Amino acid sequence: MRWFKVAALAIGVVIAFLVVSSVIGFLIEAVIAVLVVAVIVLAVRVALGRRQVSWRTPDKELRGPRYSRRRRRGNGHDVEDELTRLRGEMGGDRPV
Repeated sequence: MRWFKVAALAIGVVIAFLVVSSVIGFLIEAVIAVLVVAVIVLAVRVALGRRQVSWRTPDKELRGPRYSRRRRRGNGHDVEDELTRLRGEMGGDRPV
């Protein structure tokens, strides 16, 4: 009868170990899943905050940073027009 109690205790310890390790494993997997989702949400918020990704574009294409838009000119000057303007400002009317 004594060996029966020892065997029952050993089996109980093994079952308790398996249950506890399963619960801990599940909790670790749940924490990893939450971290992955949080990183994805943060990346999307940062990308939308910098306006590099727009949900309105059909292909969801990437755009340049905001400052590149400010540098562009909307009047559509040609390079030759710009060179002519600069030459006129510098007082050099002779062709190069």
